[in-house]
Amino acid sequence: MIKPTKIYIIVNELSGSGNGKKVSIALSKQLIEKNIAFNLYPSQYAGHTVQLAKNLSKEHNTTLTEKKQLLLIIGGDGTLNEALTGLGETQKHIPLAYIPAGSGNDFAKALSLSKDVTKALEQLLICKEPKKINILQYHEQISGEVGYAVNNIGVGFDGATANFISEFSIKKKLSAIKMGSLTYLVSLIIVLFKQKGFPIEVKVDNVYKTFSNAFLVTVNNHPYFGGGMEISPKASPYDDVVDLIVLEKVSLFKFIFLFILMLNGGRHLNHKDVHYLQGSCIKILSNQQEYVQADGEFLGKKSLDLSIKSSTRYFWVQ
Repeated sequence: MIKPTKIYIIVNELSGSGNGKKVSIALSKQLIEKNIAFNLYPSQYAGHTVQLAKNLSKEHNTTLTEKKQLLLIIGGDGTLNEALTGLGETQKHIPLAYIPAGSGNDFAKALSLSKDVTKALEQLLICKEPKKINILQYHEQISGEVGYAVNNIGVGFDGATANFISEFSIKKKLSAIKMGSLTYLVSLIIVLFKQKGFPIEVKVDNVYKTFSNAFLVTVNNHPYFGGGMEISPKASPYDDVVDLIVLEKVSLFKFIFLFILMLNGGRHLNHKDVHYLQGSCIKILSNQQEYVQADGEFLGKKSLDLSIKSSTRYFWVQ
């Protein structure tokens, strides 16, 4: 059982339609009761968590490395993504603690992290050592962009969905009527009628495959997608394998049928229009500009020479 002398807490108070703030208040009360010292650092704008994590990891590198103090993130998958980006490659040895407070929380589901503050703190404090967890690391050769994803990286349908959410502020509108958790589902349905098939080439290790009418191309770190849908049931954050799913453009009826199969034990993977591949490194190539997302954050509409592999990080989980 760990006994930290201090916890540095980065919180996205707006995550989960304001749930981040509620979680941080509840956690603060419990830490005071347990006589555990802490500092609270609210993330005040997009990208602020990147800078906060970078600064704190450098300033307290020794104590965080020696596990005397902890760096804790409160927020959704996007907040956690920013924290990992802030640590980057130079500080990737520093373990992160995480309490989910977003609308989707797919990464927390994959790691069996509780959304209940009391249980989440119990899970954290009974840890003896941080555990190795794999995340996705990507390198886009054309732009030179390098980044990370804790859940998935997608091209096509889910990229277009992420763009729709950001461009039309649908999340804010639904959150205003206390329906923020439906953001992804509502956006998915709207984009379903707009997204067209596109040509793409993928390289899994040393094997190339070409798809002339791809619709959804997603590289997954664990099974869950879009708020708990088990799109890639064989994927695991505990191995070095990267999982790829390519869905070809199908009719609306067949898409609904595949969705039902997915909800029934991952049977969609056996369908002829769903292609499932695994490897240590996956490359996605496209001369045609397509929508791209990582952990639900829209990365742009672009041509691609995108390489994705696993990268080890450390988390305070059981």
